[in-house]
Amino acid sequence: MLPEPANCPMCGSAAERIRSSQLRGYRYTCPRCGSFGIETAALGDMEAAMLACQAVARLRAYGHLPFIQRDKQGVRVGPGRT
Repeated sequence: MLPEPANCPMCGSAAERIRSSQLRGYRYTCPRCGSFGIETAALGDMEAAMLACQAVARLRAYGHLPFIQRDKQGVRVGPGRT
């Protein structure tokens, strides 16, 4: 699949995204936040996704592809599936 232009769900910057069936969502590449995966269900909770920014930065610093997903407790950030 080809990347499509989109706004980053965390910072709102111009970014690119690719639909990923493996992630059940999208893989974003943002010039400010870097690369991360996000589940489609988590896209609806934009406020929580913005709060996940620090966790995403921390995981990227350790070389992981962060993955944002939504569960019963809210939005959760963890190392992603590549």
